[in-house]
Amino acid sequence: MQKCTVSFLGRDCPGVVSTVSGLLCAAGCNITAATQSLLLGEFAGIFLVEIEDQRTPEALQQTLLDGLRGANMDLSLIVRPTCEGAWGQNVHSEPFVVSADGDDGNGQIAKMSKVFSRHGVNIESLRAFLGEGSVRRALFVFEVMVPETVDIGRLRRELVCEGQSLGLRVSVQHRDIFEAVNRIGSI
Repeated sequence: MQKCTVSFLGRDCPGVVSTVSGLLCAAGCNITAATQSLLLGEFAGIFLVEIEDQRTPEALQQTLLDGLRGANMDLSLIVRPTCEGAWGQNVHSEPFVVSADGDDGNGQIAKMSKVFSRHGVNIESLRAFLGEGSVRRALFVFEVMVPETVDIGRLRRELVCEGQSLGLRVSVQHRDIFEAVNRIGSI
């Protein structure tokens, strides 16, 4: 068996997960992991699948494209072999949550993520919430993996400094602390 990553992107509608997972099943794929998300009516789904060794990713892609056309689904598709050895597989890292909020401005995500990149910190998840109206507010939540070789104090100072230059308040917390503080429970 070989492993492939199958990514779908396009307009959301009821039944999209049923359709794409059904197409994968009909194509002989075994889904081993999946994630999906919606953003302003756009669907994004990534599926890790196993396929028979004699089947090529290109043949799988064509089969899935034909199925999407037949199902009248407005989705783009990418099929590619899964990369061996994910980032950080041999890097001891700790999970952190970095939130930044303030007035919305151009380039904030790019500049904040550049700090992570300089330190070899991998962003595993990013959520951006932008307000509307005359004063646009922004909230960014980065879930990151920080290698143990990184000086967390220095990383925190650089993130706060970059945030201040962008008009953002920045908080850096270990994920365990973030979850404990933000846990909703009975009083």
